[in-house]
Amino acid sequence: MKRVDSILVAFLVILLSGCASAPTANLAGRAITPEMVQRIVKVNRDRVQSLNGSGTITVESPELAQSGSFELILHKPDSILVKIEGPFGIQVGSVLLTRTDFLFYNSLQNQLITGSVSPANLNRIFRINLTFDELLNLFTGGGFLAGDDNDPDSLVVEGNQFVLTYGNGAGKRRYWIDPGTLLISKVQHLDTKGKLVLEERFEKFRELGGASLPRHIRLTQHQARRLVAVAFSSLAIDTSGVPLVLDVPTNAERVRWR
Repeated sequence: MKRVDSILVAFLVILLSGCASAPTANLAGRAITPEMVQRIVKVNRDRVQSLNGSGTITVESPELAQSGSFELILHKPDSILVKIEGPFGIQVGSVLLTRTDFLFYNSLQNQLITGSVSPANLNRIFRINLTFDELLNLFTGGGFLAGDDNDPDSLVVEGNQFVLTYGNGAGKRRYWIDPGTLLISKVQHLDTKGKLVLEERFEKFRELGGASLPRHIRLTQHQARRLVAVAFSSLAIDTSGVPLVLDVPTNAERVRWR
């Protein structure tokens, strides 16, 4: 009888722990849960399977401050093409990424650089420490990083927005959620000492084919004092018929990165 009672008690403990309420937050009479936010962000992101856009890109750092134009073509789940032109229509470079390999044409040096899509190589190309999936999320309205798909360490209200905080051995991520749309407006990456390393901002959202996409995206590397800002002047989704073509002169020098 005691053994039966022990089993029953253990079963009830498991059942009650599984039914424990998720953290909630309330702002202006609206209560949310992390699961609610994650579901809405995922549905919005999944509505964008292909994308074609153009606009201006600005880079500011202690060494330089430059602006130019860009074109972006994105096909989920595995292809991104970015072309960048400087002032007076001077082509700066183009990069075609897949999940495994990349082609990077440096127009100024007439070099075609190839290699594997590793975090180190992506950092050398974009000067930003992001993975391939994080780049996809960046251009399609933001998303939760891998592993940040469960209950957060905290869910609070700050600055009239919901803030979800996740942590692991590499640091913390803070997701700022717009209370009206429940979409991500800002992501802050903090190191193990709590210092802000990278900040992503998503602004001026616009409805396109049932999805809500930001027209302005800003990435700030605080410790390196580097800012990259993208402003879309044109943006369209469901453009899977647009080919991803990288034009490279036949006399371009070939370079391979490990």
